[in-house]
Amino acid sequence: MTFYADQPLPVRQAVAQSHEAAIAAFAQPGTWLDADTRCAILREVRQAPHCALCVRRAGALSPYAVDGRHDTVTSLPENMVEVVHRVRTDSGRVTQKWFDRVIASGLSPEEYIEIVGLVSTAIIIDSFSTALGVSLAPVPDPKPGEPSRQANPAVEDAGAWVPLMAVERAETDLGLPAVPNIARAMGLVPGAVAHFFSVMRSQYSLTDYNISLARDQIELLASGMSSLNQCFY
Repeated sequence: MTFYADQPLPVRQAVAQSHEAAIAAFAQPGTWLDADTRCAILREVRQAPHCALCVRRAGALSPYAVDGRHDTVTSLPENMVEVVHRVRTDSGRVTQKWFDRVIASGLSPEEYIEIVGLVSTAIIIDSFSTALGVSLAPVPDPKPGEPSRQANPAVEDAGAWVPLMAVERAETDLGLPAVPNIARAMGLVPGAVAHFFSVMRSQYSLTDYNISLARDQIELLASGMSSLNQCFY
């Protein structure tokens, strides 16, 4: 299957290939979640904008003032559905109290991070397809196997909600962290970092970009677009 081949706009090969590989990766066992769960998460990402509870919460002064049950299309447990739908539809208003309640419901920090990484990756790919006016990639068939459950010991408590990837503090020539904070935030689950950045790097070219804009101009445009989209990060 070749992504974006049947539409007239040019799409860089690296982007199409990374999207195809990332969708296929949903069907593989992850670090903490099996393939059935990962594919179900992709389905719920696409369901969330149509969920009546999410629509009411998004329109409310506070999402925490609206009770109810999510409209789901899978058999995922309620705590997972809550994370998927909230991150997909109203990530700018998640709070530590909400996060603590999710963890208290039985979801581990590692599972939470893997879910957030999958949701974020799906949003990038699906938004790209929507912008091109093409159908969303089909949800793949899950492959058998067990999650690796391989913990990452190279993390540290830096005052965030979850342990962060431990790195040496260094900056680029633009004053940006040498290791992006979003990578550190998912550092407890390296597989989630690899999956997300396999798409992010091709989508948001950080090196060898074949355009006339300078890096600082790219950052300015990206920051402006993030502000318009109310990007929480």
